[in-house]
Amino acid sequence: MASLGKITAPSRKTLLVTDSGLGGMSVFARIAAHLKKTSAWQDVSMVYFNAWPEQDKGYNHFETMDQRAEVFNNAMNAMEKFKPDMILIACNTLSVIYPFTHHSRSKRTGVSGIVEHGIELIHENLMSDPDSQVIIFGTPTTIAEKSHQKTLVKMGIDPNRIFNQGCTNLAGKIERNPFSSDVSKMINTNVAEVVSKIHNPIGKIYAALCCTHFGYCRDLFQNALSGHFKENVIILNPNQRMADHVVRAPGKTDVFSPEIDMQVVSRVFWEPERIDAYARLLKNVSPETVAALAAYEWDPELFEV
Repeated sequence: MASLGKITAPSRKTLLVTDSGLGGMSVFARIAAHLKKTSAWQDVSMVYFNAWPEQDKGYNHFETMDQRAEVFNNAMNAMEKFKPDMILIACNTLSVIYPFTHHSRSKRTGVSGIVEHGIELIHENLMSDPDSQVIIFGTPTTIAEKSHQKTLVKMGIDPNRIFNQGCTNLAGKIERNPFSSDVSKMINTNVAEVVSKIHNPIGKIYAALCCTHFGYCRDLFQNALSGHFKENVIILNPNQRMADHVVRAPGKTDVFSPEIDMQVVSRVFWEPERIDAYARLLKNVSPETVAALAAYEWDPELFEV
């Protein structure tokens, strides 16, 4: 799994984080906060690339995987223009699309997808507690591909311990207004639906939020799930896992506190109200990220759709 610690040259590091929307900003902000405190490099540049394709149409709206892969491949090629040392796909949907792109076979810039971080996080917890079960919440595309479940089963996890819930339109609703009352209602509906499938809950229940947008609503998921189970439900957030992993720098002895230059780019327009909402969510994590988001670059020609 790629990490910045494996990048040895050049001395200046450029890290690009991509997502379809603002969900991955939580990963971006957490990485920035880490690097500000302790970095193995003196000079760090961070780019947030919003790969949302059209103003009112995300990847889940395309009918086939080939269509999704073609568009995301165009976005990946556009990311290469920023000359990143590593690309982080901070999006579960895009992570499951990526293997279908031509870029995935080009062996160009190193790419790390959040799905693998989520799988490791789930696996570690299920192995440490053999009587536990996990609910995987994701977008319809993520759940339909069953990347998490297939890999977990290959790693020895009983499929009867895994429950999947594809949350239709929830990511888009959070993207537009994470504080909307509709978000809470949709989470409650999805939780009730997946709980109805768990006829014999045994041991501890883990809930993996396998969409970067869902991490912003951790408390809403926690509250909704707690109403259905006697034991406390443990929330697993791959966003945090990914951010913490990539900044590890094994073998580095020099530690710096660099000035990090940031750039946020988007093919679609973000309304001021939407930016303000995410500023509220991220201001205590990384004020620098909030400032970069407020100054984002809107480029309708960022990549071809």
